Amino acid sequence: MDVVAIVALARNADDEAPVLAAELWLTVYEAALMLRAAPPIVVGRFDDRARALSLLAKLRARGHDTVACDVDAVVPSERMFRPRTFRFEGGDLIATGGGEERRLPSAGIVALVRATHVTRTEETATKNVRQFSLGRAAMTGGLVPIKSAAVESRRVVDEREAVLYVFRADAEAWLFGASGLRYEGLGAEMRRSQAENFEVLVRTLRDLAPIATYDARLLSVRSWPSTVLSASAKQLTASSSATIDLLAHLVAMTIAKSARPYR
Repeated sequence: MDVVAIVALARNADDEAPVLAAELWLTVYEAALMLRAAPPIVVGRFDDRARALSLLAKLRARGHDTVACDVDAVVPSERMFRPRTFRFEGGDLIATGGGEERRLPSAGIVALVRATHVTRTEETATKNVRQFSLGRAAMTGGLVPIKSAAVESRRVVDEREAVLYVFRADAEAWLFGASGLRYEGLGAEMRRSQAENFEVLVRTLRDLAPIATYDARLLSVRSWPSTVLSASAKQLTASSSATIDLLAHLVAMTIAKSARPYR
């Protein structure tokens, strides 16, 4: 499947919406709502590559900054190398994760892309509650005034994790997750809280690779947890990671357009 996205609009959403709506068979309202989202804005997903290329050409002809990619080229979070511990040696970052150790030369870093992964867990519980029944009390002369009723409750919990995609020139991206890291590698810079340590790590990586582009636009993206991680009769867990993976890849492609080739 091919995805077409707008990185930057050449005109405001209200002016573009009628044209895009006609091309995508949407209502003007739906198109305008889409275009008001934080970029990059995915405007089309196509199994027909010719249609994807046609839309891409039309958008560019109207002056919009656009990118397109094959979804199969996007490496999902669960397949990325995700460090657990790390240390710095000279200009390199050495990290361990998933039972292996890898080295990341700072010169190979192309882009540092900040984002947030949201995991939503919905739990359903049913319990029997004893309640006073006025009707039954009247029928039995007050001998059986209590009835048992099943009451269902629903609990929704959202967990947010700060993440950093480290895109490389010669290999697949690494993914740093704030909650999955041990921060002893920061040495004297280590702070008290997880959030503070993650910020120190990001700043250190930026200093280590000053040529790499730092991009935080995805922090403003609101992504619904749509990928189901687990499901049962009582619990459903979903994540926004797949959507954010795609957007981060599109951001990296955008950066590559104005820098050097990204693979």
